[in-house]
Amino acid sequence: MGTDQDTAADSINACLGGDPVKRIGSFFSIALMLMVGMTGMIASLPARAQSDSLTETALSRDWTVRMGVWYANSHAVRSKIGAVAISGLVERQVYAGNSYAIHIGIGYNGFNTVYSVPIIANIIAYHGNLRYGVGAGYYFGKRLSGRGASGSALDLILGYQITNTSNPLSLDLRYFFLSGASNELDGYGLTLGYKF
Repeated sequence: MGTDQDTAADSINACLGGDPVKRIGSFFSIALMLMVGMTGMIASLPARAQSDSLTETALSRDWTVRMGVWYANSHAVRSKIGAVAISGLVERQVYAGNSYAIHIGIGYNGFNTVYSVPIIANIIAYHGNLRYGVGAGYYFGKRLSGRGASGSALDLILGYQITNTSNPLSLDLRYFFLSGASNELDGYGLTLGYKF
């Protein structure tokens, strides 16, 4: 009787991709790491009342931090790490035109043992509150087999500017195409961004 329960628990754990407690611990470890990093970035900036526009450095402006979920395109990856994983991105606007901008950023998509770290330059066009764009760059990461992967990265962007303040919020859906990983690391990232 105990053997049937053990077998059922083992098969549930196998379907979920491992021990649920370890997965939750890994998720919170990654989330804590991202929160500490973002807090450090924000804390290192001078308070608005203490700085004027002449002394404010160019590198302390036009940063966007994006956090959300990543949905792997590969069924095998979803079986191993779960239906959704973490998507995070830090990017900086390096050029702003009348209806478009160029951003450079680094991100993280995945969870635990299957992940990618794209370093991408994006061209994002604006039409009202709608955002859309394309980007290209390089990535490195880890595949299902545990082997490392690296190569070219492309992404497509469709988003919406939620607020039009000095620190706007935006919601982006990005699809990442990553070469050299047999589509294991391709997937959708849905992120909420805060620009400061």
